[in-house]
Formats: sequence, structure tokens, C-alpha cells
Amino acid sequence: MRRRSAALLCCAALAVGCATYSDKLRAAHDAASRDDWPGAEQQINRMIGVDSRGELPEIWNSERSLAVLERSVVLMAQSAWRESSRDLSAAESELELLDLKLDTVGKIGAYVYSDSAAEYRAPPVELTSLNAINMLNYLAMSDLSGAAVEARRYQVMRDYLDTLGDAEPRARLGAYLAGFVFERLGEADRALRYYEDAASERKLASLDAALARRGRPASGEVLVVLAGGRAPYKVPKRIPVGAAIGIAGTFITGDPRVLQHSIFKVVVYPELEAAPSEVSGGRVRIGDREFETELVSDVAADVTKEYDAIKPRIIGAALTRMIARALVSEGTIAAGRQAGGAGELVGILAALGTEAALVGLDKPDTRSWTFLPGRVWAARVPVDPGAHEVVVEVEGSRPAERRIPVEVAQGGYAVVVVAEPR
Repeated sequence: MRRRSAALLCCAALAVGCATYSDKLRAAHDAASRDDWPGAEQQINRMIGVDSRGELPEIWNSERSLAVLERSVVLMAQSAWRESSRDLSAAESELELLDLKLDTVGKIGAYVYSDSAAEYRAPPVELTSLNAINMLNYLAMSDLSGAAVEARRYQVMRDYLDTLGDAEPRARLGAYLAGFVFERLGEADRALRYYEDAASERKLASLDAALARRGRPASGEVLVVLAGGRAPYKVPKRIPVGAAIGIAGTFITGDPRVLQHSIFKVVVYPELEAAPSEVSGGRVRIGDREFETELVSDVAADVTKEYDAIKPRIIGAALTRMIARALVSEGTIAAGRQAGGAGELVGILAALGTEAALVGLDKPDTRSWTFLPGRVWAARVPVDPGAHEVVVEVEGSRPAERRIPVEVAQGGYAVVVVAEPR
């Protein structure tokens, strides 16, 4: 018994000492904050286990699939649209949907504490954002066919979200971009439905003209999209057991009174933490005309809303596992008492060591798409045919300017995408 407890304690010590997913990405985030995108890419490549952006992992696992998602946005920041699109498509095939509303508390507990031991399961906002971001890649490459494929994939996910009820965030960015894609493909009715969907959540002045045209293409237009900041990410957090019980409520399986005798008085679980954003919006200048960008999608708010809806289940799962650990401890103590004498003391010490080791091994899973852009702004500018220079002024704590030349054919369009996930 003593040898077993000692081994468990050693394992717990190793688990506590391991860096979380968010810890491993800190160097990449630091590089991004300095606009050192090649440096951020290099750090992520190490996590993927490759030497360059031209490679995908030979062997996929939970951490590598998510790291490929991270790299896709870092590649967008460097205008590497084709490589970013490849990464998004490859990672999507490795991801499963996380549906914490339908899973049992036991399955949620396995997910919340599995960390790199289990497949990463992406919540709905991340998956719908994946398709929307890949639409941006294809639009930046003027590939309407590829963008239409992503629009249809987005719709499949939206159809599923509709089955979950009105409380689910709707990820309207996908609808906004899908409307543009089908407008340019000449499918006016479908484009109009997407535009109406995008505008149903908030008034979008940039869609006024498109709605007035009933989804028919503009005679000449530049669509500018600015994806800036980062969505909240997960970190380990401790709260008192009493507060956790108040949040979890009926999502606790087992009798929480057993925790009164536990040596642990806090619950550790994965909590969202806001990522400080250096981008607050932008302006667009074409020739002597200047336009404000409009906030189309607050992805950070959607991620937070989605997480808050499932937070009681997550904490309930954490408490349920703590109750199971405490019951194992009580059983060991009872066995020691039956032995009497020195055996009772050994039993108590073994019980405490076993409980400490098992709880210590429950390392919260902090995996999430940390480079997912937190907010997306857009501007739609009517232009004459010909060559234009589009100047995008990125506003925020560290302003920046991006100059992109475009060519607009008669009755055509151009799309300018600026990614600043910092």
C-alpha cells in the first residue's frame, strides 16, 4: 500500500509540473505581440513536430491537430492564404464536435481533464469559425469555388446548431461571407437568405446596399475584412468547493457532503481568460475616399457565451470526480481502522496519499484555439474598374498600416483580408 501511494504521488508531482497547452503556446503569443510572425510560426512548428510550413504532422494527435489550427491563423497574418487553407482543411478532418449539452457528466469529466491524452473536441463556435476563416482564405485568392465549399460546410454546422436551441451563438460571420460568395456566383436568392441571417443579429450598415439589391452582384466592389485580436483561452483556475457546488447545482453526481472530510477544499477546472487585444478596429482608404470598418462578428463574445452556458456542467464534472476520489480515500481509511493499531495510521496516510495523487493527476484541459481572431470588421467599398491601392489602417494600442494593390474588372470585385491576431 505504501509503495502504491508513493508511486501515485510521484505521478501526481510529474503531472502538476507539466506545462499546459496554453503554457506551451506562450512563446508563440509573445512573438505575435512583437509582430514576429515567422517566430510564432517556428514555435508552433515545434509543437506540430515539423520543420517548415510546408509540412503536416506524419502522426496526428490531439495537440498537433489543434496546433495546426493555430498555425493556419499565423500563416494568414503573413498572407500565406494557400498554406493556411490547407492547414484548416487538414485540421478539420481530425476534429470532433464537442457537445457538452448532450454528453453525460462522466464524459464531460473525461474531456475536461483528459488534456493531451484524448482527441481535441472543438466547440461549435470554433468549428463554424474554421469554415468562415477558410472562406476568407479562398476569397483572398479569388477562388469562389473553394469559398463555396466552405460556405456549404458552414451551413451543415449551422443546421446542427439550430437543433440545439436559440441560446447557441450563431457565428454570423459565416453567413455574412457566404452571402458574398453566392452573390458573386450569381445565386441571388441564396445570397439574400445569408445576408438576412447575418443582419438578423445586429444592424449591419455594410449590408444595406446588398439587401437593397436583393442579393444581386454590385457593379464593382472591394470587400475589406480585418480579423484582429484573439478569442479568450483556457487556463487552470481554483475556486472553493462551496462556491463550486453553488455553480454546479444539479449537475453533480454523488453526495457532495463527502467532500467535508476531503483534504482538498478547492476545485481546479479550466476557465476562460480574456486575451488582451491590441486591435480595436480599422479604417480603409482608397484614393481620396476613407471608410470606417464595421464590426461584423464578436467571436470573443460568442466563445464566452458558449462557455458560460456549459460552465455548470464542467464544474459539476470536476466535483463528481472529486467525490469519487474522496470515496476511495474513505474506503482506505475504513480498511485501516479494521486492521487497528499501526495499521490504522498506515491506512489514513495511504488514503490521504491516494486522494492527493488521484486529484493531482486531474490536470485541467486548457486546450482551445488560442489564435482564433477575437473580432472581425468589414467594409464594402464601391469602386470603378481598374487598379487601386487599398490602405487598411489598423487601430488599437499599436496602430499599423497595410497597403494592398488590387485589380477590379468591369462589374467585378476584389477581396482584401488583413489578419492581425494580436
